[in-house]
Amino acid sequence: MTESDGKVILLVEDSETQAIQTTALLENEGFKVERKARAEDALEYLNTMLPDLIVVDYHLPGMDGDEFCRLVRFNPVIEPVPMLILTDDTLPDTERQGLDSGADDHITKSTDSDVLIARIHAVMRKPRSAALPGAAKHPQAQRILLIDDSPTYLAFLQQELEIEGYRIEAVSNGADALKTLNKMACDCIVVDLVMPGMDGIELCKHFDDFRRNSNLSFPVLMVTGQDSKDEMMRALDAGADDFVSKSNDIAVVKARIRVLLRRKMMRDEHDRITTQFRDMELQVLKERSEKEVAQKRIEWAEELEKVNDQLKRTNVELKDAQSQLTHAAKMASLGVLVAGIAHEVNNPLAYSMGHLNTIRKRLTKLQSGTAEALDPENQGLLSKALERVNDTEEGLTRVRDIIDQLRTFSRVDSGDFGVSDIQESTEMALRLLGHRLPDGVKVVTDFAPDNRLACDAGAINQVLVNLVSNAIDAVDENGQVFVSTGRDGDMYEIVVGDTGPGVPDDIKDRIFEPFFTTKPVGSGTGLGLSITYRIIENHEGTLEVRDRLGGGSEFVIRIPADLKHGRANGHDDQNRN
Repeated sequence: MTESDGKVILLVEDSETQAIQTTALLENEGFKVERKARAEDALEYLNTMLPDLIVVDYHLPGMDGDEFCRLVRFNPVIEPVPMLILTDDTLPDTERQGLDSGADDHITKSTDSDVLIARIHAVMRKPRSAALPGAAKHPQAQRILLIDDSPTYLAFLQQELEIEGYRIEAVSNGADALKTLNKMACDCIVVDLVMPGMDGIELCKHFDDFRRNSNLSFPVLMVTGQDSKDEMMRALDAGADDFVSKSNDIAVVKARIRVLLRRKMMRDEHDRITTQFRDMELQVLKERSEKEVAQKRIEWAEELEKVNDQLKRTNVELKDAQSQLTHAAKMASLGVLVAGIAHEVNNPLAYSMGHLNTIRKRLTKLQSGTAEALDPENQGLLSKALERVNDTEEGLTRVRDIIDQLRTFSRVDSGDFGVSDIQESTEMALRLLGHRLPDGVKVVTDFAPDNRLACDAGAINQVLVNLVSNAIDAVDENGQVFVSTGRDGDMYEIVVGDTGPGVPDDIKDRIFEPFFTTKPVGSGTGLGLSITYRIIENHEGTLEVRDRLGGGSEFVIRIPADLKHGRANGHDDQNRN
């Protein structure tokens, strides 16, 4: 029996010919294959079954493969399932987009079948251990060990990754790499294949032994200037988790590193939650054994309720953390989701309004044709029925208007850079968060005469929602939330304030750090302000917190009023070259 026997692969492929070829290849390897022709059918399948791997075509009718990957990663239940994208497109940008959408690997359909099977086994390879002690908990602090005997490429890669916010340890040979690994924890290792003395293959074997003996976990990416099938197979067999050519676009190399780190983070979080639940269950069992029979049922019900509450909070935390950590993926999938909801609501809405109009016409005709035949009481009932029909139509019209506004506000996936009305965006954010406002809380707005701003509208919408949401959380039932806009020279300014307790001076320098939060456990992930800060930074602006006169705090955003299409979309000149 091979390691493939009994494992289920969900194949999402609309081409009958390609599906037959891929299915035959996988079944010959011992896998059981479930095939769906459309992404929508695959999502329905995933509601009832969880496969061991998802292989999805990039180009599908209706929903593309990258959009499908984003929706899978958005669902905390099916999010741990590894995914592999197959495509006919060989452009580096397509590979980067596929990896950033949440896929664990990206392979062209022309790839040799042996390489495809080897990469499938590498993606499905089970983690050997839990997270590294002291490993970084967010991308800005994750440590990567680079090993390459080429000083030029080593310096280039180190510079590119440090720009991304990683902490880099760079060495030029295998011996120094093993010494470094014994002294400090690493979240990922990038190693060159060809080096004098100890080459990448031999190092991978050492790393594999190190992970097994030390009960530590870190992914290994093999890079090489000699891109060949044989070298790739050797690297994967030696324990490398991925293999990429140095000739690839640096954006692709960075995307593959992000994939490995994302997979490690998801596995670490899964292990943490599993351990936490196991400890809780053991504690419950211990307490039950120590109780009297008369009290067992009551205390078990209480403990079960606590476990259920913790499970709900943990699910929300996992969903929030994953959606923030895969920020670009969520923003793209949210637009698709809202469009789908709008489509599903608009269809029955149009159907209902159409029939409502028919009912009104027939009631009106009935009323005019039976004016003399009906007694006054029945005439009154008929008139009231017509009034109810008109009232119902007005309510349905309001539903349609709200759906249109929500669709406009949720353009967070487009990444389009253009002129946006910040006043309209703020008012929509307040409407979306209105259900969270306590009865006594008052919202005060003061908008500038001109609130047009060149920006990424979707990203700024998210900033407004994050800051207003935090302000609502900060105030008590008699507090106030303030939002104002204005222009100061060549800068556009947005201020979101509240009358809450304010931000203590000793943590003002830390509130924009990822995962830092002052909220109780289960109430927040500590990522909202970090993402907000990054968005404003990408708009070449600033975000600061200050004490508000009269109590509370203010978050002040300043963005250049004449911002061009540059960094606001997250692309600087170096990345474009």
